[in-house]
Amino acid sequence: MIETLFVVNAPNSSKESTRRPVLPSPNQENRVLDPKKAQNIAISLRALNVTIEEVCEALSEGNADALGTELLESLLRMAPTKEEERRLKEYKNDSPFKLGLAERFLKAVLDIPFAFKRVDTMLYVANFGSEVEYLKSSFDTLEAQALVSAVKFK
Repeated sequence: MIETLFVVNAPNSSKESTRRPVLPSPNQENRVLDPKKAQNIAISLRALNVTIEEVCEALSEGNADALGTELLESLLRMAPTKEEERRLKEYKNDSPFKLGLAERFLKAVLDIPFAFKRVDTMLYVANFGSEVEYLKSSFDTLEAQALVSAVKFK
């Protein structure tokens, strides 16, 4: 009884002889990006609930408020490598392969001049006020500490 539960069946040799076609089907998505990176970008885009058009419009206009700091930080993490950027720019729309969501998104963003430099700048501008407030409070703390130290040494 126990032996029948743990018996390994020999693979069917006729199944092994069946081969898959070497060329991908025309409706298959073209993979310019690493599949794991493409999946992470696609998940992030769905989670952030933004469209490609909204992001491109905000980047073109430099409107950091429309995107928010969370989305800007995510965009910086999505930045493609130089090789990925080159392949996306070389991709032709008349290709028989479709781009996946992540590739379409990055291709649209890369059509904007200096897109990721814009994202970095917009994030800096968005965080500038809170950074200034943090520095002011740090300087106040240092000033108070310096006064306490000066009184102790008199």
